[in-house]
Amino acid sequence: MTRVDHMSQTTRTRIGREGGFTLPEILAALAILALSLSVLFGLLSDGLRRTGRAEATAEAGALAQSLLARVGTELPIEPGLTTGEFPNGLRWRLHMEPYGDGGDRQAWPVAAHVVSAEVAWGDGEQRRSVALTTLRLALKEKPQ
Repeated sequence: MTRVDHMSQTTRTRIGREGGFTLPEILAALAILALSLSVLFGLLSDGLRRTGRAEATAEAGALAQSLLARVGTELPIEPGLTTGEFPNGLRWRLHMEPYGDGGDRQAWPVAAHVVSAEVAWGDGEQRRSVALTTLRLALKEKPQ
């Protein structure tokens, strides 16, 4: 009977040693998990930041296009600078100036204007903007 008890004790000791992890193994696994999660969270936050920036740029581009589309219909083609702000907080600038030199402008049958629309957001180092430029034709004003 003693021999059977002795073998049971040996079997129990082996099972106890093989059945779990040691403290250094657990600490190493937790360290690897922490490093992996920090890298993963960093990638996710960077992806979200880039997505937000791309959405803002796309929205600003669409608003700049809409400003240019209004020139000549809702907004008169006149040299100068006009500024404003959209309801969502983005700021805009619309700049119009005659195209070509004086001799060209006299010879052309229509008046040509360079029209630039810029939509900006953010402040300081975080300031971003989208600018679009086009050429618009208009009737010449008759000399009086």
